[in-house]
Amino acid sequence: MSEKKNEIEERKNEVAELGDGEVFIKRSSDGLIKAVKGSITLAEEKGHLAEIQGKVMITANGYNELNKIPGISIITPETLTLPDGEKVVNPYPVIDQESGSITKVWCKKLGVGLSPIGNMVITSSTLLYDIRMYFIQDIIGKVKSNKDAGRVCTEALLTEEEKDKGMFLKFEGEMGIWVDVEHPAILQALNTFINNKLFAERKAQTICERNVLKKHPALSKVYVEPQGPKRQRVARVSVVGYTHDFSKDELLEISEQASDADEGEVEVSGQKAEVINVSGDVEEEDIAAAADEGLDPDVSSEDVEEMMNEEAKQEGLF
Repeated sequence: MSEKKNEIEERKNEVAELGDGEVFIKRSSDGLIKAVKGSITLAEEKGHLAEIQGKVMITANGYNELNKIPGISIITPETLTLPDGEKVVNPYPVIDQESGSITKVWCKKLGVGLSPIGNMVITSSTLLYDIRMYFIQDIIGKVKSNKDAGRVCTEALLTEEEKDKGMFLKFEGEMGIWVDVEHPAILQALNTFINNKLFAERKAQTICERNVLKKHPALSKVYVEPQGPKRQRVARVSVVGYTHDFSKDELLEISEQASDADEGEVEVSGQKAEVINVSGDVEEEDIAAAADEGLDPDVSSEDVEEMMNEEAKQEGLF
């Protein structure tokens, strides 16, 4: 009876608290913690969750919260290689010559850490954050919901009144979309557009970091089924993490060796590691799930309208 009691006590000693979730630890023969399994609570009101097209998914903030257990290291390589083979600084902003503002951002991130079974896994993502195309996507959505806000057409079909009142943006050949720049829905889209320009590099990096975390085996969960009222929903997610003895310099060395490696098993720093290349396509859900970066509260719809009166009709602004 006493042996069983001792066993129960030993098992209790292997339980620790992390945040508001109970964490179970596994020790090696010399008493060091080797593996940790915990249940983390994600809260919608804290920006951990977002509902997109009827599904609730984990945001960038949510993955950062979950990562408290596995401790996946996010590495930003000093350079990245563009599709044409040119090596550039990372992240790499593309400047619009007409407006002098950022129009695109290239970004690369690596996620280095151990999987739930203890093997080294490196996730890699290189993406292009195209602000102009996301703006067009946004206003198409606005026009779909507000028929009086604009229309899809060719520039040749515009009336003189439409040319004076709005702006036309091409998205494929001669095809484009005309919008009324005084319509509230379009002003809202412009507000988002300007904020995306202001925080372009930060947003690109947030999306890229979320990509490498959500594809890493230690955190490979995207959708959840939360409980509670809307905007106050919570979800508990189980996460497994392994401790390691790698220093920051060693992790950087591992990431450098794996940075240009093809997907599959490679050997880095004398040990085998799996490299997973994450798609660089940025979907609507990726942008929405990175919305924790937020809009600049100092830029209002009135500010946007004033800017538009002065600049929006200048050719090539967008």
